Amino acid sequence: MLEKLTTVPLVIAAHGTRDPEGVTACRALAERVRTKLPGTKVTIGFIELAEPRIPEAVADALKDSAPRSGAEAVVVPLMLASGGHVRIDIPEAIDKGRGNSEVAYSAALLGSPLLDSAVRRRVVEALGEWRPQDTACILVGRGSSVVESNAERYRMARVLMEDAGLRSIHPAFIQVSRPSVPEALNHAKATGVKKIVVAPHFLFPGKLRTWNLDQVAAWRENNPDVEVRVAEVIGDCDELAQLVVDRYLAELDAEGFGEGAPGFMSSIVLQDRDVLVVGGGAVAARRIPRLLEAGAKVRVVAPNLGIPVGRLAASGAIAVEQRTARAEDVGDAWYVLAACNDPHVNAMIAAEAERRHTFCCRADDALGGTAMTPATASAGGLTVAVIGDRNPRRSVRVRDELLQVLQG
Repeated sequence: MLEKLTTVPLVIAAHGTRDPEGVTACRALAERVRTKLPGTKVTIGFIELAEPRIPEAVADALKDSAPRSGAEAVVVPLMLASGGHVRIDIPEAIDKGRGNSEVAYSAALLGSPLLDSAVRRRVVEALGEWRPQDTACILVGRGSSVVESNAERYRMARVLMEDAGLRSIHPAFIQVSRPSVPEALNHAKATGVKKIVVAPHFLFPGKLRTWNLDQVAAWRENNPDVEVRVAEVIGDCDELAQLVVDRYLAELDAEGFGEGAPGFMSSIVLQDRDVLVVGGGAVAARRIPRLLEAGAKVRVVAPNLGIPVGRLAASGAIAVEQRTARAEDVGDAWYVLAACNDPHVNAMIAAEAERRHTFCCRADDALGGTAMTPATASAGGLTVAVIGDRNPRRSVRVRDELLQVLQG
């Protein structure tokens, strides 16, 4: 469906670094985004330390832009948190380059399931042969004076621990906030753990990555009785590219390619029908109970199960196969939920479901499937379902307001 999108140019606003590896990874991500937005001009600009700067990138994006009502370009900040760069520096740079054109500016990247997925994958790579249930994890953020940004790391840490099946997780920060990386490592060691993975919540190689590696190396020298592995930064990956695309589309209200949600609203009957759920994490934990309430026979395929899904399996409420999903798992399922932490697996399952004419909901990419899950609630013999622009919080808020009307 992306070929139907408008050709409003996209500018990716990045920080910049003196680390050539970091600049290379950043430019590779921009190229990955281009492949996801055919026909859209995608440029990249930097706040500092690399060229071109953001004003030049914005001006370049606009020079061939056709006049239109609304935004003539969209800027997506390649930043995890809403600190000074997002709130002050990038908007000022946009103003310097936009002239009299209208430029839309998206939110920062923090708080997305796609980011959760990317970090989880890096942790799994670092684990290697280690058993997750024997391993502690230190989730390292930059640190911010914005309380909400720091709190988001704690939310993310809890999701990561449950989805990856880790023994424990300990948030830490490189600067501004506490606990520091050495403090978090000490806390993890005090629990008796002998294996620790340090997971940096940074986008690209640069000084934050170097500081983290240096601090871990110093701690390791003084604690030889504990094995420590350091995961890679998020880097150029499909999850991050898709998140940039999503931020771009949200500014254009392009999710539905028109008013409302991009689909036909209906209610499907799943009583005694087979449903496949790929993934055993937080999304599966939220949606499986609803499927069971609808009478579905739920089969879960996932290499790891979070605590809630594990409990459902232990009770016999669902069938489980603990392994990586394969295309043939779709089988004769009437409905499929692709909600694992690997977007490539979700895409493969969605493609197979499409081939078999089976409706599939992709938790990581709403437009990549053929069904969407509404926010629902029931009262007075009625069920309210709201589905809109892939903003789940907005859908839940509208659902709750409608529910109050029904109950009033």
